[in-house]
Amino acid sequence: MPPTNTTEAFSITVWENLPSKQAEQLALDVAAFEEEFADYKISLQHYSIPEKFLADVVSGRTKFDVVLASPELLGSLWLAGRIMPMSDLFPASFLDSFAAVTLPGATATDQLWGLPETAGFHLMLFYNKELVDTPPATIAELEALADELATEDRAGLVMNTYEPLWLVPWLGANGGWLVDADGQPAADTVAMEQALALYSSWFPGTAPIVSYDEALQKFMSGDAAMMISGDWTIAQLASARELDWGVAVLPDVGESPAVPLVLSSYWAVSRETNQDRALAVAALLEFLSRPERQLVWTTEFGTMPPRREALDDPVVVSDVVRRTSAAQMRAGRMLPLGVSPNLILDAMRQPLQQVIDGTMTPAGAAAQIEANLAP
Repeated sequence: MPPTNTTEAFSITVWENLPSKQAEQLALDVAAFEEEFADYKISLQHYSIPEKFLADVVSGRTKFDVVLASPELLGSLWLAGRIMPMSDLFPASFLDSFAAVTLPGATATDQLWGLPETAGFHLMLFYNKELVDTPPATIAELEALADELATEDRAGLVMNTYEPLWLVPWLGANGGWLVDADGQPAADTVAMEQALALYSSWFPGTAPIVSYDEALQKFMSGDAAMMISGDWTIAQLASARELDWGVAVLPDVGESPAVPLVLSSYWAVSRETNQDRALAVAALLEFLSRPERQLVWTTEFGTMPPRREALDDPVVVSDVVRRTSAAQMRAGRMLPLGVSPNLILDAMRQPLQQVIDGTMTPAGAAAQIEANLAP
């Protein structure tokens, strides 16, 4: 790890695009860092639009030492040759301390190009405890329970029907994924056909066709017994004071677990950072990655910590919601660096809707998604 003090002062420019409350917490973290590392000063800057930040970096209008980036921005910075590998800053033992699921999204050419800051975005199964004693462990159990609990006024199961993110877990459960072994989009597969057939079979019998907001409202009002939704929904359910809800990992398909898409945010470091400044940058990122600091964000904002030590901390494992979310995240999968999640999901959206609406077969949709992704 970097030294705790140096004889030369450095000012480090750090860019972020966090919501206001999280930006305030980062400022507190930075202030604590400056107290411990008195020779380093941090200049925090905010960017609103990742595409503009990227354009300004490429054109030379914006300089950065460190930036907090989404997978899309990280991939673009890497493709533009603007960032350095983390192996230039940290030993392998430190990089290996992060949960394995968080690393592929920043990995290319056998190098890690971003340090995970948060992880999540994974889907889970939420359920009304007054209606569901034991959450279903398999898809067969899910379908049977949803049918049993459905009434004229209540849905057994709801989810954001037409959004392809909700299709992804069943693709992984059928042995496929959004990309092949070389990281290239691979949609025209048997696994995609099977996932499309399974998912579309739920509508409108097992589950009604609804939007995200409609699904959430039905669940929060008690008009849906179960809901498949993302980890971000945990914070939204905090306002449902009258609802006694629980959360479980997604049910298996046969004996194969569901594999939701997982995304992280990443700290990336400018390739222009010289050796002396790299000591300051490494000290900052090591500080921000400390398990105790990550757990503050977990308790304040519900984010999942990427360090294994933090994931195994009592703050996570003694809380059933956090423990379940961590287990589901670890069962998920990322896309490799440079592969746009938005691009792939957009290519899936219309074919998925057509399968659900009965105007396209699963085989036809798989072929159409592949065609939509063709360069």
